[in-house]
Amino acid sequence: MKKKLILGLLAIIGLFTITGCSSNNKLDAVAKKINNSESVKSYKEYGYVIKASTTKDTLTVTSKTDETESKVEFKLNGDILSNENTSLEDLMATLLVINGVGQTYGYKDGELSQNINTFPDDFEKYTLDNEGLELIISDDKVSLKIDLSKKVPLVDMNKFYLKAEDLDMISELVQEKETGNQSGKTGNIAYDIFIGDDESTIQIGQDEKLSNSAYKSIITALEVMYGEDVAKHFKEVYPKFVDGKIKVEAFTIEKNYKLEDQDESMFKDTEIVLITIDNKKIK
Repeated sequence: MKKKLILGLLAIIGLFTITGCSSNNKLDAVAKKINNSESVKSYKEYGYVIKASTTKDTLTVTSKTDETESKVEFKLNGDILSNENTSLEDLMATLLVINGVGQTYGYKDGELSQNINTFPDDFEKYTLDNEGLELIISDDKVSLKIDLSKKVPLVDMNKFYLKAEDLDMISELVQEKETGNQSGKTGNIAYDIFIGDDESTIQIGQDEKLSNSAYKSIITALEVMYGEDVAKHFKEVYPKFVDGKIKVEAFTIEKNYKLEDQDESMFKDTEIVLITIDNKKIK
């Protein structure tokens, strides 16, 4: 009887030991996303071998090169995964963890981390209670707290559009009555504004599909180039995007415009609208 009891206790202890040392399902899911991500695979081309591994309450990201090796540990407490004292040199590991967590909620590889890189000031306003993320990047360290029970929201890039202060070069050209252009990106809006003698153009591209922020960018450009009255009149004669190419008074509007070298330009993967303005017909 005693022998059976001892064997039973040993079996229970063994089961407890195995269970106690096993990894956490949530951490396993994040590690799997990290290890299978295209970004991690691409790092191998540059001599970086990155691997995520887990224990019961720890996610470890190891990065190796021929000369160096680093390990960054993120501790899980409840649903909160954190490392509040990571070296700035290990920022990549932190972003990979965020990226891995994002993928467990259906984000594409790199979608969440790229959003952070694009809008760091907006992510500084995120809190653990509201958005499920607290990310602080200083001159010498990185602090991360992320709630595995929440889907961290992306910054809505559609809220960004051209503002008058963005077109300082165009404003200067208008004041000096000179020709020239200005191009750049704001949010997911790519733009090229050209002022010519007889014709001027406004070219706006937006990732995947033109939205109201692209239309607002056009209005801003018209205000800077010709003043508020012309911009207001444009809204009256062309209140929304229309497919194809149409001509309305001084404006020729071509939606779904294609550049010959679009894949090599900042307009890659954007839907483009081109507005050509006949300067002689502008009232």
